Amino acid sequence: MAIEIELKFLLQPISNTLLEAAITEHVAKQTQGETLHLHNSYYDTAEHWFQRHSMGLRSRQQGSQIEHTIKLAGQQHGALHARQEYNVAATKLLPQLAGFPADIWPADASVPQLQTDLTELFRTDFDRQQWWLTTKNGTSMELVFDQGQITARGQQLPICELELELKSGEVAEVFALARHLVTALPLRIGVQSKAERGYRLTGSAPLQVKALPAEASPQQLLHLLQHNEACYIQDGSADAMLTVSLALNRIAQWLKSSTSLQRWQPICTQLSAKASLSKADQQLFFGSDYNLLLLALSEHFMSTSQ
Repeated sequence: MAIEIELKFLLQPISNTLLEAAITEHVAKQTQGETLHLHNSYYDTAEHWFQRHSMGLRSRQQGSQIEHTIKLAGQQHGALHARQEYNVAATKLLPQLAGFPADIWPADASVPQLQTDLTELFRTDFDRQQWWLTTKNGTSMELVFDQGQITARGQQLPICELELELKSGEVAEVFALARHLVTALPLRIGVQSKAERGYRLTGSAPLQVKALPAEASPQQLLHLLQHNEACYIQDGSADAMLTVSLALNRIAQWLKSSTSLQRWQPICTQLSAKASLSKADQQLFFGSDYNLLLLALSEHFMSTSQ
């Protein structure tokens, strides 16, 4: 079992040359790996038992190698994803649940019955370019650039994303590189995983605008902000953009009383005003101010939750 700590970014297609240049500007050492061709099948039961228990079950094939993975829900602090991940080497594509640790299953789970009920729901097939990075203080990270598609029920969603994962060292270094990347490249922080988008294609997890409750913590406001951002990207809903504006306004009010984040208050207010305009569009979410704000909030909430 490993704890996976990573940041995800969605981006418009760019060249490896542009990405490499942005990396070189920031890190002390980088090593580029070969391009990998990854074929992934995601499994669940017809009743979506794994989805309902916030678990993800994947079978990944790379050449002749097969690996089965279960990911647990873990924690999400805005941009940062931290979760437990269990990997098992395999010889068959169909996951063998008995190969995973017994203590990961809920007490009422019947693992043999789950095994019988498994079915493939969707696929993610993509090319992955890898870089292993080392910062001046010795922190080690892996950066991957994935391009491909998610397929389910004859429908497809494109994959074009970066994942930045901490291997050893300081999480603060991950955020430092992330801040550099969002100012150098046309990207935005991604809140939804490939698996979540795959479930959307199956029709089991449609994105719907969520209204802001009368009372909400700053962490809840950040979650609602990113959720409604994803809704707007999906279908251009005016209600989604309005809720984005309201969430940013509420966060700006909270920032007034935050000693460490107070400098972000005027920027957050400006972003709220931009989102309220009739001409607002998704380019707002690719702007460096918006993504730097999300990174600042994510790092703050991660540090205060420990």
